[in-house]
Amino acid sequence: MLTKERLRAIQNDSNVCADIEGFDFNAYDAYDIEELRRFWLQYGVLRFRQAGITDAQQVEFSRHFGEFVIHPKQKQEGGHPTHPEILVISNAMKDGKPSGAMGNSEATWHTDTWFYERPPAGAILRAVTVPPSGGDTYFLSTYSAFESLPDSLKKMTDGRQIFFQNVYDKTGKLRLGKSAPEAKDFREWSGIVHPLVRTHGETGRKALYLGGTTEGAWIVGLPLDESEDLLLELWQHTTKGQEVFVQQWDEGDIMMWDNRCTMHRRDGFDPSLIRIMHRTTTAGERPV
Repeated sequence: MLTKERLRAIQNDSNVCADIEGFDFNAYDAYDIEELRRFWLQYGVLRFRQAGITDAQQVEFSRHFGEFVIHPKQKQEGGHPTHPEILVISNAMKDGKPSGAMGNSEATWHTDTWFYERPPAGAILRAVTVPPSGGDTYFLSTYSAFESLPDSLKKMTDGRQIFFQNVYDKTGKLRLGKSAPEAKDFREWSGIVHPLVRTHGETGRKALYLGGTTEGAWIVGLPLDESEDLLLELWQHTTKGQEVFVQQWDEGDIMMWDNRCTMHRRDGFDPSLIRIMHRTTTAGERPV
């Protein structure tokens, strides 16, 4: 009788990622999913090397981690032709039009859809086609960012809330369904307010919550210049002072991250090369 290989997580040198070994996408059970969730909550980011699964398998696997969230780009160029749960991230063109979202440019540090009332809990990103170089993805822990704050900075974040405008994206384009505001002050625009330090809904740990940019972000109650200075200091501390895990992709690799306690970014790459990624996203709670 064959003995099932033991599922295990091997932590990388960084504080934010573990490689999963012993998981079979063709034959897993409820215990395996429970173990994966435990590892996911422990490390924040999991990697499955060269898993080689199909779109249908990715969708079925993702169902075990929550309800699907539809990313705004899935209603535009990032929609999948047969699996509405999948966001296509690609710079490939079809009939003269983009066949996916994001193109080949750099994506700077962010948490996913921070401008939602209930940002997603997690994302599962699979490499379908990757260039020989470029397009690396970087991850850091916002638990670590908060826990390593100097006492003076930690006190300045205590009880604070942060406002994010949700009218324009990071490239300056109007978001889907939004119209140009009349007011010049972004604090008067449509937006969402979240805690600057959020408490994870499952682990109870605290994490800095900076969203995706300092532009259009305001620490509620502070004069704008003081808010800008504090946000700049927090961003510097988070993105320059933390251990970072770098994912150099192979086709079939899967990265699974907890959006509530991590941030990520992507390198740009040669536009003459093709990079196609398929992502599923799972629902989260409102930050508190």
